[in-house]
Amino acid sequence: MAGSPSTSGAAGSGGSERRGTPPQSGALVWTVLTHVLFLPLAGAFLPMLMFGAGPQGGFQVSATGVTVALALVIAALHAFGWYLAGRNGERRLQYANLLLAALSLASLVLLATPSPLVGLVHVAGILF
Repeated sequence: MAGSPSTSGAAGSGGSERRGTPPQSGALVWTVLTHVLFLPLAGAFLPMLMFGAGPQGGFQVSATGVTVALALVIAALHAFGWYLAGRNGERRLQYANLLLAALSLASLVLLATPSPLVGLVHVAGILF
């Protein structure tokens, strides 16, 4: 019968959710946000805030101080992702967070940016 509520795709059937699709993991969303949003923003704005670029001035810190601050930001963001993954029982995502934390720290030391994605863009810009 056309238009009955039992027909799939009927008007007013109440939603567009697909059955059998699990919701996204909060730990996975946090990991993606960390690498796509938080780390690039921290790399862009934290040095500016610490060095005092602007009319208000800022703290008197060295480049080493900024690097240590960014390393602490990296550690905190990935530790929270590790915690979320562990709380949800996602062991492989915990290990992925460890690997991404090591990659972020290596990017900070080698390329002077806390985000491996931004570092990859910089390296690609130099090579190509």
